[in-house]
Amino acid sequence: MIGILDRHAIGQLLRTKEVDAWGVAVNTPRLPLAPDYPIAISLLMRVDQLVVRGLRHGPTADYYEEYVRLNLALDDATETLVDVVRAHGRAAERVVATGDDAGNGYRPFPHKTAATSAGLGWIGKTALFVSSRFGPAVRLATVFTDLDLPGGDAIVESRCADCRACVDACPAGCGRDVLWRAGMARDKLFDAAACRHQMTLFGDVGAQICGICVAACPYTRPH
Repeated sequence: MIGILDRHAIGQLLRTKEVDAWGVAVNTPRLPLAPDYPIAISLLMRVDQLVVRGLRHGPTADYYEEYVRLNLALDDATETLVDVVRAHGRAAERVVATGDDAGNGYRPFPHKTAATSAGLGWIGKTALFVSSRFGPAVRLATVFTDLDLPGGDAIVESRCADCRACVDACPAGCGRDVLWRAGMARDKLFDAAACRHQMTLFGDVGAQICGICVAACPYTRPH
């Protein structure tokens, strides 16, 4: 068992779970839709680069399989972290990588809110979370806790500047070429209905987005 559960110990634990990046967000005042814990730990796993390269013209079977693999890996990592935190006598609750809408008005906590608040990245011009290291080719999950951990420096505005790569690549014209600011409604950035319609043209591929904008982002490609 881990002796002292501090930031260093958590980092070592998450590395054993192949988490590519993580950060701490302060949940005071409470983030929208967040449970009542003072700290949110944001976990990030990178989409395989070979899979991303295949997305330039639309979703693939490999993309869906990678999506499922990363969700399961993140759920395993968050479950382990919650178990360890609780074993040290502290409270913790996880939000799984993909939450289901039960059809009764339930809305899961958006992981990108914790990720931006933890300083891991910002929201791009097609409303995707953009990691400063890996671009939008990532999956996210969140653990809330009452552990005493120092929070990261929140990112509160876009760093996309004049780049239009994702906007120009989108076959449905979903992006509005607007720079995100914290608290901005998604509709100001992105036409979700057009994206959903575009996905129907690809058939039953399983994935929620086609991924073309993910492949187009300069941050996705190795620097």
